[in-house]
Amino acid sequence: MKSNKTVEWDARFASILECAEGNGIQIDNVCRVGICGTCKVKLLSGEVQMETQDGLQDEDRAQNMILTCVAVPKTDVSIDA
Repeated sequence: MKSNKTVEWDARFASILECAEGNGIQIDNVCRVGICGTCKVKLLSGEVQMETQDGLQDEDRAQNMILTCVAVPKTDVSIDA
């Protein structure tokens, strides 16, 4: 974990990206709708739901990358951000 921070999920956020930003964790992003892939990070543990995966290549999926702008945790998660 690059930020070395632990935060609690808050349902008022629409995505992991918004939750991270709300807690002072910077994740690069551009489109915020899951298309560009700029916000992708490695999911180290847990499960997320993503409404789209358009910004991920097959290689990204194989490496357990997620798009933080559209990812919502289904379980406790740990990401490399």
